[in-house]
Amino acid sequence: MKILKKHRIKIFLSLVLAVYFFFGFTHLTKFVSFDEHYWLYNADNDRIHQYWNAIALGDWKDTRINDKPGITLAYTSGLALLLDRNPDAQVLYTDKTVKIFNPAETEKINFLFRLPILLVSGFFAVYFFWILKKITRNEWLALLAVALTYLSPVIIGMSQIVNPDSMFWIFSFAAMLTYAAWLKLFEKKYFWLTLVFFGLSMASKYVSIILIPFFLFMLLAYYLFEFSGWEDKQATLKRIVFKNSLAYVGIIAGGFLIFAMMMPAVFVEPKYFYSGTIGFPGMAPIFWLSMLIDIFLALDAYFNKNRVVYYLLEKLQLIKKIAPKLIALILLSSVVFVLVNWMLRHRLVDLSDISFDMKRKPEFSNLPYAYRFIMETVPLVFASLPLILFSLIYLWAKNIFQKVKQEYLTFIFSAFIIIFYLAVIKEGLVLTIRYSIILYPISALLSAIALQNFFGTKTQEDKKKSRKFLILLAVLFSVLLLLFGASSFEQAKIISEANLRVFYNFHRFIFSLIVLSAVAFSTKIIYTFLSWKKLRSLSYSGIYALVLISSFVSIWLIKPYYFSYSNDFLPKKYIITSGWGYGGYEAAQVLNKLPNAENTTVWADSYGFCEFYVGKCIHKIKIRTAEYPIDYFYSTLQSQLRPEFIGSPYKEDGTPVFNLEIDGRYKNYVRILKAKRIDPAGSSLNE
Repeated sequence: MKILKKHRIKIFLSLVLAVYFFFGFTHLTKFVSFDEHYWLYNADNDRIHQYWNAIALGDWKDTRINDKPGITLAYTSGLALLLDRNPDAQVLYTDKTVKIFNPAETEKINFLFRLPILLVSGFFAVYFFWILKKITRNEWLALLAVALTYLSPVIIGMSQIVNPDSMFWIFSFAAMLTYAAWLKLFEKKYFWLTLVFFGLSMASKYVSIILIPFFLFMLLAYYLFEFSGWEDKQATLKRIVFKNSLAYVGIIAGGFLIFAMMMPAVFVEPKYFYSGTIGFPGMAPIFWLSMLIDIFLALDAYFNKNRVVYYLLEKLQLIKKIAPKLIALILLSSVVFVLVNWMLRHRLVDLSDISFDMKRKPEFSNLPYAYRFIMETVPLVFASLPLILFSLIYLWAKNIFQKVKQEYLTFIFSAFIIIFYLAVIKEGLVLTIRYSIILYPISALLSAIALQNFFGTKTQEDKKKSRKFLILLAVLFSVLLLLFGASSFEQAKIISEANLRVFYNFHRFIFSLIVLSAVAFSTKIIYTFLSWKKLRSLSYSGIYALVLISSFVSIWLIKPYYFSYSNDFLPKKYIITSGWGYGGYEAAQVLNKLPNAENTTVWADSYGFCEFYVGKCIHKIKIRTAEYPIDYFYSTLQSQLRPEFIGSPYKEDGTPVFNLEIDGRYKNYVRILKAKRIDPAGSSLNE
């Protein structure tokens, strides 16, 4: 038992990784997402092979393989090229219209290209634990943050997809955490590690440029939060400020150098370097302003003994009290509004017409700013685990009324969420889960801090203030849970909106009394539960078990379609993500078992089916039906094509041969339907 107790942190971390890899290897080869064909090894075109071919030939300009740029993906998944040098083996036959695939080769390619991503992501769990333990000096907090990150369905799903975002979230999160360690611990290794991770993040996705102003924000926030300990140590402050200013420039310059070395195209075409760094849309003025502020800090430290900085920090201490509360209020209000509005079927503000995959469209940019901010919040709210969601609500609510533990980390990472939203709004982009993937490890860390605050707080301390806060929190949780219950009953058709309206119109007083009584009663129960001494004194092992079990249940319920995860607070009629190629494998297996399947032809509207199908597959807009008679249609939510028939047209039979509704959401469907030919007279003939 002593040995077990001594090594339990390592055992618990290993268990997290075991669960992560168990689900990560499940279904690893059995889907193709709609962007992956650009990266996976194939005879037509693939970016990873293009990169290494350009390196081998010295064709440096061709090392710019994408506008992401996705270079770290070429290094990670590129390991597969050492083991598979025959891209033609996947496609057995093609005449530029019809393709016949080798499903076994598809699975082999998927495994070889995805395995390195899954392993690298898993390895970084150890690094994240180590660096968080250094920053927080609390190994349990580090463990909980890692557990909540790696037991998130969307993180597991992202780790299975060959896409630059799979690398971006790892390196950018590592860079932020390591820079925080540099500020707190002032050791050279953290400087060099931050430099490397920033460079790798830039080589993953250009949006990493947001780290430049954010690093400066972290630096200034650190001075603000630590100033009280330096009031009588101006010499110490001078040394710290000057060294940090030099380190800031060094990290950016070093990161840019790594990015340039990994994409030699920038030496042939310097515009590639500029457009990927300082010239990124909207970045130039922010970059130069950040440089000017840093230079000012360095000059004030070196020539003026920090007199200006010292004066400003002294006068701005009020910001230290107000800013965290304001940020917490904005985030709390946004999350609660999204939950309430969506569970009420958009009765507060009707945003139902804004599609989750709208990307950049004028309709979004024309919306009021507050509406756009709300829409950017939606993916994080509904793709987070329920435990994370309620932990965030607790943390931000407490931050408004009381002081929180780990206040610096809470402040900077809460602020990052807002900064990220403001940046994408400026770009006119509607966030999806993939585009906002960096927010999920950040929310997991904030959730772990929330758990530390809740379970580490004794109700006897500041009893009166704590009681008022818990009552307000209980009321909020009560309203949310009652709305969730009503929404669930309506979805299950136990109650109907029409009946509730009739009852309300004729018995408003009684209806209001029932609602208020329900809120009061549930508030009492929730308050009693939240203030229960045994709950508040739960051991860290107990908290870990809570995280592990609740996360495991959520992953199990969505498996193997991890990246399509949405929590149950999102009514089933809504979706925040498409199928991501899920379901194509399962649909193909149904048709592959049919007699003479090799001689049937399927027209597919998206990727993810043909690659696993043994028959003839068409993924083209124009089809000469006299030459290519169609037997089945493969239809999905993420339809990329609409058929244009040359000759006798075909239509879908209304009864699916195969129908899959991912996560029980009827809009997120994958279907196989029989094809019917329409003769010139207008009647349908079964082929």
